[in-house]
Amino acid sequence: MGQWNVPNLITAGRIVLVVVFGVLLIAEQDAWAIAALAVAGVSDWLDGFLARRWNQRTELGRILDPAADRILTVVVVLGLAVRGIVPWWLVAILLLRDVVVGIALLAGKARGKQPPQVTFVGKTATALLYVFLPLSYLAVVAFPAAPWLHTVAIIGAVAASVLYWASGITYVRASLARAESGASPTDAQPRHRIG
Repeated sequence: MGQWNVPNLITAGRIVLVVVFGVLLIAEQDAWAIAALAVAGVSDWLDGFLARRWNQRTELGRILDPAADRILTVVVVLGLAVRGIVPWWLVAILLLRDVVVGIALLAGKARGKQPPQVTFVGKTATALLYVFLPLSYLAVVAFPAAPWLHTVAIIGAVAASVLYWASGITYVRASLARAESGASPTDAQPRHRIG
């Protein structure tokens, strides 16, 4: 229970908020859905900030934080696709990347290896997705008279997807390298943000 510190509780709360957002999105309760997504976005920054500030990086946080990010990505893209806001091919691109990376990480874990540390490209890709996917949503529900804004959001999401895949390939290569090197799982220090 000692690992359930404030940053990890915030991360767990974000997972709950993501589920609430998904329900509200499908129910077309757009104002509440946007509010839930905004709070989830703030919590994503807050838990990492507090973990670093208070030096409360834990193994639980190392698992929870990327899990919350992946759940958010899946719920957002699936919900937006169901609503017809983003194309299904974009959903396939994003989810396939997570499947590929997930398989690589599970294979590494089976050999007792820690997952590779998050990269700048990965952080950038995730941040851009968190900008452009909600923007596509806002463009449709709040600015329907400006269809160009939705187009910009989709183009931005595609560009972010390219970076997302680039970071995924880096994680897969790093996982394979760790598996072949025989490095000890204790070689890397646990951080609050991994993946």
